[in-house]
Amino acid sequence: MSTESGASTVDSESREGRGGVRFWRTSLILCSVLALLALGLGAAGVMRPPSLASASIAADRAVGTAGERLVLKSRLPVVPVEAEQVTVTPAVPFTVQTSESTVTLRFTAPLSYATEYQVAISGVHSQYTTTIADWSYSFSTPAVTLYSLIAHRGDEAQDDTVVSNDQGRTSTLITAPGIESYVATRKFLVALSNADPDSSALVAVDRTTGASVPVAMPGTGLATELNAAPDGSRFGYVFTSTDGDSSYQNSLLVADAADLASPPVEVTASGQPLAVREWQFVPGVDAVVVVTPEEQAFLVYLDGGTPPVPLGPIGQLIGFLPGSSTLMAEGGGKQLLLDLASGLNADIPNTPDPDKRTFAGRRSFRAVGDYLVEFNTFKKRTGGTGVTTRLAHVTRAGTTDLFTLPDDQGQVLNSGLSPNGQLAWAVVLDPDAPLDDLSSGASDHATTRIFDLATGEQVATVRGSLPVWAS
Repeated sequence: MSTESGASTVDSESREGRGGVRFWRTSLILCSVLALLALGLGAAGVMRPPSLASASIAADRAVGTAGERLVLKSRLPVVPVEAEQVTVTPAVPFTVQTSESTVTLRFTAPLSYATEYQVAISGVHSQYTTTIADWSYSFSTPAVTLYSLIAHRGDEAQDDTVVSNDQGRTSTLITAPGIESYVATRKFLVALSNADPDSSALVAVDRTTGASVPVAMPGTGLATELNAAPDGSRFGYVFTSTDGDSSYQNSLLVADAADLASPPVEVTASGQPLAVREWQFVPGVDAVVVVTPEEQAFLVYLDGGTPPVPLGPIGQLIGFLPGSSTLMAEGGGKQLLLDLASGLNADIPNTPDPDKRTFAGRRSFRAVGDYLVEFNTFKKRTGGTGVTTRLAHVTRAGTTDLFTLPDDQGQVLNSGLSPNGQLAWAVVLDPDAPLDDLSSGASDHATTRIFDLATGEQVATVRGSLPVWAS
């Protein structure tokens, strides 16, 4: 019994010894495999390029204002990217900033409507490895809808209409008497209608469905100076009560464009009533610029907690340069630019008259040294004086004529630029239109011509006047 027990013990110890050897052998093999795997993964990590992982941009906002950002993210932290490494097609000015694995392009001008942009960044270096990658990304901006006003004036005039114009197709969206102006918000068209001399009404429709939407007003009164924020989030107007309520006297009221049923909010100066003659929203900032009846201009923030900032004497607001916070205005018999970001002001030189009979008229600026101008040539003819108008695009590189309208083919009533500065427009009154149309601004005898400033070519003609673009 003892011998068998001893043999069993030896066999058990032998098996345990062989098991221990196998365990250590397996462990060593596993460690070796893991080490090799770690080396492989390390090598793979060293060789992994900083490829583009994601990109984002609010393209709908980028066509309305400058400063929109394209954010590109890498899978690895990267060395700061220089502007020389970046190509944007079609070309648009930009700045570039890098933070760890994020590269941000900030477009310093509005983008064009309905355009595909290609962004290429060459030689993107990883911060921690020797790898390099080339990035490419493309995005498209939304198409734009063009609206126009077909107004009728006279004793037997029909109601005015606001129509949309899409590839030659016209659709009526708003019908109301005496439409003085209208604006497009993100979702709605809002028109200012004056059915009689003592009261105004706001008429709104859904831009997509055409369904009527009621708009809250503070009571019966006269409204003027209807404007919308560039991003379409708000609209406002100057209101004076005519129903005996003295609460509103040239008061600026601002409404939420997403909730037309909510009453508008009065803009005040440090809590005190503010009389406003004219005003505009400031692009990209929660603020407005107002001009008082005394021709004093102020920057008023809509948060209600910041005192108004005096801007000095201003006779008339002309408008902001496309997509910027630089305001063009008139004061003291001259035109000037007010940079609201820096506080710097600069006079704008007059455009020289080409000759003794031709005079530089209305101007619309895209930037300093880049503007649209009407050149008017006067000549006597039977029954009065004829006016030939030449519409030109002036840049530092030269002048491009867009069109010339002889005196026997009508008259240019107005001209200007689309909100992003991509397109120019001119309203032309028919030569056989009643003389009253010239002074009243009625557009049932007028058309609006649209020009692409990149090519100088006319791209569309629509019936009516007062063009409004909205994406």
